[in-house]
Amino acid sequence: MKQTLLGGMVAAIVTAIVSWFMLPVLNIGFAHVIILGFIFVAIMTAVGYAFQKKETINHLPGKIGGVLSVLLVGVMIVGILFSTAIFRSDIKQKMLDVEEITFDETMPNVDMDNLVIWDESDAIRFGEKLITEKDPSLGSMYEISSEYGTLSVVDGKPHWLFPLEHSGLFKYLKNQTVPGYIKVNATTGEAEFVDSEFSVCPSASFSNDLKRVVYSEYKTVGLTDYSFEENETGEPRWVITAFTHKTGFSTSEVEGVIVVDPVTKDVEFFEKGEQPEWIDRVSSKEIFKEHLDDWGSYINGWWNPSDKGKLKNTDGIGYVFKDGNIYFYTGITSYGGDQATTGFLIYNPRTCKADYNRISGSTENKAMGLMEELVQNAGYTAKYPYLININGSATYLSTLKGNSGNVVGYALASVDNYRAVAWGKTLREAQTEYNRILISEGSSTNSLSDQYSSLEEIKGTISRVGYLKEGYFIVKFTDNETLFVVSVDQYPLVALTEKGDTVVISYLETEEQIKIDALDFKNKSIE
Repeated sequence: MKQTLLGGMVAAIVTAIVSWFMLPVLNIGFAHVIILGFIFVAIMTAVGYAFQKKETINHLPGKIGGVLSVLLVGVMIVGILFSTAIFRSDIKQKMLDVEEITFDETMPNVDMDNLVIWDESDAIRFGEKLITEKDPSLGSMYEISSEYGTLSVVDGKPHWLFPLEHSGLFKYLKNQTVPGYIKVNATTGEAEFVDSEFSVCPSASFSNDLKRVVYSEYKTVGLTDYSFEENETGEPRWVITAFTHKTGFSTSEVEGVIVVDPVTKDVEFFEKGEQPEWIDRVSSKEIFKEHLDDWGSYINGWWNPSDKGKLKNTDGIGYVFKDGNIYFYTGITSYGGDQATTGFLIYNPRTCKADYNRISGSTENKAMGLMEELVQNAGYTAKYPYLININGSATYLSTLKGNSGNVVGYALASVDNYRAVAWGKTLREAQTEYNRILISEGSSTNSLSDQYSSLEEIKGTISRVGYLKEGYFIVKFTDNETLFVVSVDQYPLVALTEKGDTVVISYLETEEQIKIDALDFKNKSIE
């Protein structure tokens, strides 16, 4: 009996040490508990036998270990069975809260001033350049963390936030803290180094290790998606998704978020739906993809050998910025594996709800291929596109990059009309050409007639003409407050237009009334 007690004590100590390194979730809904149980039983049994005298062998450690092992195996089998879709496909399929709606209802017209133009790799490049300019020595001590970077909303605009990380253990031991973080405007590419010294981060060790700081307070929930955000007063915060399992050892269910102050180490939990407004994501992209896979796979239950009605997401998950929030989106296609979508999902990571927009069209990769065909002679490549709405038309927007990695242009491709593809060196040029193609396609094929059948025309006397920016003039009619933007490359006569000339401009009527792109321009006075 003494040997068994000794074995239990040793096993408890070793298991505690393993837990210190492993940081297991102490919840029966996670396999971590079973693993720790087997470690405890194995060590207890081994130590119990090791300290027995040969002449007085007692099989009590083996009997206790055997009983505990059987119990653990039983729990593991039950957990595995209840984790499988064979028994729980109905629960898995309903984890994604989906509402089927039409595109116009969910997506407002695109805000061209707040597009996510620069992707994560671009933002990191801007940040590295900024660090070098600020202090060349910073680059040898710290690095920009792409793993923990977050696309977040700051002052109503999309920004990439990247915390600095220690380059290694010895750098951490020397510095203890990081001096700040990088903030990059995802629309303009403007980078800023925010001086905000803090100690808690993933690359820190011991008491400053972010994961250990959170684990010290919350051991019974799963932790994922360690995002870096700013609160309402501009102070940095770590935001971590807390989840449990709905079926056995699987099917993640978001419980809420844990917020960590990287300076004071204060840890606070907010239930889903109760989080502050400044938190941009309660759910993670990984949990969204898990729920999305189950939603599409088990539409008609687990047993579906013909794949009837089954859906899957396309090759990637992108971002949508609308209504002042960041959303995840992905195209949805059938299991046939073709290059067409049946629609796309827009997922709100704050509420964990998704909108399913049914619209047949091209996948993101297909659209990228169409874009690159337009500029194949120049050798430009299209980045993974961003979903936008242009006057009611679901549209992919992609930046075009040259061999140096710099943005050299922009491309737009309609989701549901393969022939509506355009590009330009500027966003305005690309959008103007895209609108022109949509109107032409709508009038000839009727595929977009609902949105583009009404091309407006204005004729009158010019009161002012001014230079707007490279390649563009701005024109104002007498007794009309609307300003019309005209491309000089497409309509050279605008450069010769003077006050008092009679001009005819065609344009697409939109909600915008202050500044509108001209889709056709004629100067009757010069003709």
